[in-house]
Amino acid sequence: MNKGADVISKSIVGTDFRTIIVNGKGYTIYSPTIHALSGAISYLCNVREGETLKDILLSIADLKYHAHALSWFINGDDSLFDELSKGSYEECVNGVEEAISMIDISVFQKAVGLAKNVSLLAATPK
Repeated sequence: MNKGADVISKSIVGTDFRTIIVNGKGYTIYSPTIHALSGAISYLCNVREGETLKDILLSIADLKYHAHALSWFINGDDSLFDELSKGSYEECVNGVEEAISMIDISVFQKAVGLAKNVSLLAATPK
C-alpha cells in the first residue's frame, strides 16, 4: 500500500494517533486538523532556523509557547494550557515534535512562514 493510501485509511478508521506523557499524565494526539494546526502555529511562529525539527522547536526557549501549541494539538483549543505548563520543557517540546511529525514537515514550515508574513503585514502600517 502506498503512503498516501495508508494515511487515508488510518485517518478513516481512527488509528492515526500518538500518545505522549506530560507531567505524569497521558494525552492522545490525533492527526492535526487545519484548525488545530492554525492555533498551534500562532504560538510557534517565533521559530528560528535550524537543521532539524528539534533544533527549530528548541529555538523557542519559553515553555508557555510549547504548552499552548501542545494544547491546540491535543484538544483543538487552549483549554489544556494550565495543565500542560506544569510539565517539563522537554516533555512539551517532545509532544509538539510528535504532533508535528504526524504531518509533512515542509507543510508545517510553509505554514509558519505564512503566519510570520501575515503578522508582519498586519503589524506594519503602509
